[in-house]
Amino acid sequence: MGLIRLLIIAALIYLAWRVVKNLLSQASGRDNSSPDSSSQDAQAMLKCAQCDVHVPAQEAFTHNGLHFCCQEHQRLYLEHHDR
Repeated sequence: MGLIRLLIIAALIYLAWRVVKNLLSQASGRDNSSPDSSSQDAQAMLKCAQCDVHVPAQEAFTHNGLHFCCQEHQRLYLEHHDR
């Protein structure tokens, strides 16, 4: 009887520990997914009008509202579309 009680108590302690650990991880997960922290990691991406590749807004070349991944694609696009 003593061994069975010991196993039951150990199982209950283990289950309580898992529940507390799960609740703590969910609480910290909510803190990490706040809009402030996710917006810091996100970058605006713009699609190149020539090759359709998306580039970060800080690296894009813009001309008349069109965005390009490099100056070469901007030049090629304008040669074929600005007539």
